[in-house]
Amino acid sequence: MDCEETTRVSNLYTQRNPLCFVYRLPTETLEAIFILSASRYHHHKARGEPIPSPPTWVNVSYVSRRWRHVALNCATLWTYLFITSPRWTEELLVRSKQAPLKLHAYLYPDEEKTAWGLRSVEPVMNHVERIQDLRLHCNSDVLSNLTSCAPCLQNLEIICSEDYSNWSWLPFGGDTPALRTFKLFHCPVPWYSLKLSGLTALELFNIPVQFQQRTEDFLATLGCMQDLTYLRLNNALASAASFLSSTAFHTFQKISLPHLSRLKIMAQPSTVVALLSCVNISLKAELRLNSAIKDRSSTPDHYAMLCSLLAQRFSMSEDEALYGQTIRTLRVSFTQRGDADIAFGTSERDFNEDFFPIGDIGWKRHFPVQITHPIRFVTAYDDWERIISHTCCPIPLSNVQSLCVSQPPYPQVFWTHILGHLPRLRCLKLRYDSMPAIAPLLSLFPRDCADIQGRHADRGGNQVFVPELEVLELQKIQFSTVPQSHLPDTLKAADLQSLHDALSTRKDARIRLIMTQCIECDSDKQERVFDRAGWWEGGRFHVDEHGSDAF
Repeated sequence: MDCEETTRVSNLYTQRNPLCFVYRLPTETLEAIFILSASRYHHHKARGEPIPSPPTWVNVSYVSRRWRHVALNCATLWTYLFITSPRWTEELLVRSKQAPLKLHAYLYPDEEKTAWGLRSVEPVMNHVERIQDLRLHCNSDVLSNLTSCAPCLQNLEIICSEDYSNWSWLPFGGDTPALRTFKLFHCPVPWYSLKLSGLTALELFNIPVQFQQRTEDFLATLGCMQDLTYLRLNNALASAASFLSSTAFHTFQKISLPHLSRLKIMAQPSTVVALLSCVNISLKAELRLNSAIKDRSSTPDHYAMLCSLLAQRFSMSEDEALYGQTIRTLRVSFTQRGDADIAFGTSERDFNEDFFPIGDIGWKRHFPVQITHPIRFVTAYDDWERIISHTCCPIPLSNVQSLCVSQPPYPQVFWTHILGHLPRLRCLKLRYDSMPAIAPLLSLFPRDCADIQGRHADRGGNQVFVPELEVLELQKIQFSTVPQSHLPDTLKAADLQSLHDALSTRKDARIRLIMTQCIECDSDKQERVFDRAGWWEGGRFHVDEHGSDAF
């Protein structure tokens, strides 16, 4: 095809383009589509690292003359800055005109990329007054350039490398009147000197010791954030042990955060207690409380105070019950790290659904409260038993119908402790070696725990355990074919006979039994993996229509 024919074909396409629907879209619709493409790349795909070429969304300016005209005249489209050559950065600043800028920059640890990225970011630092959204993963070389006031800054996230130097300058001169979300990770700056009164979200993670506020000072800072909806504190505050024993604590006038809906704290037990004691939080707020930070000044009494506060939160009047939350599910898991994770849930679901995730529970899972305690920091068994007691027992659990337990490290005393406060328990799920100590308690009238009940009459008395049990689900339990009666509870492996004996005593009960990925191991260490599904009735195991072998 010669040049003349090529020109004629091109003209023909140009004449037909207006007939295509995509070319007849209004300008404002095209702009919205272009901006959506750029924003999605900016927030979800780009890490802010230096890239050799512009991102794919820039290609919209090369599709046609009209698209290019629309793109180049849409200032907002070019405010989504990306780290590339300084020439491109200058071009983006020109095209964005005076629209607010968004910058995500990841500038370490590669020294070559960091130097290249710094050359690209430096022109932006001359326009700090235009920055609306700033996310920096960097070192002090970049942060030291943030000296001008930031009147448009709404979202700020700064993540520093942990090998920072000991410096304490104030970014933006402390002038951030429009700031709404603020995230700080490993960053050695006096963050509390910024203008924070308009914040809706605050996250502080691993703040250097010299910039960790005392409890009284932090509460004063927090009291100015009346619009706060999300607060996360991870190793960000000093211990509050001395504050709890002071006159100031007993005379403190509580501050109110009426809009706070999510609170996540990882701090010393005393600090968690101080914050919950001194801040009024909505009954609808979700709490994630982690006291797994070693603190010699904290005592088991601090755990008792914490759980007393939670008990007060769930012990509400009839009027408050309309806005409060009733605990219907309980999950207790012991992590490999040596922490006890206790979650209280408000929804009752099909127990076959795996809605008890092990590990950190995300938001919007109908778990208003999750508590993590550090078993590895507790040296005395009696102290740890007190902690478990204070955590579970004061909170109203009479409506709990589902319980999931994973890897409990304790014998029957742990189970009598928990089950004694769950009179309406209907569904029980055990994961990872949870069978040995609980098997005797599954009988309608447990004979083997009389001595335990006698020693711990205050924890359940001579009541019947789980009389309403309908579903028993066992997941990844290791059974043994060798009798275990002569071994202490802490060394026992579960055996099918003990489970059979326990369930056989419930002759009038019909119990749904589900086994998933369970293992039976004999004395020669020969293993057999099996799955079973059926129900117990009349002392026998009945297999489902599509189930496998019975006992």
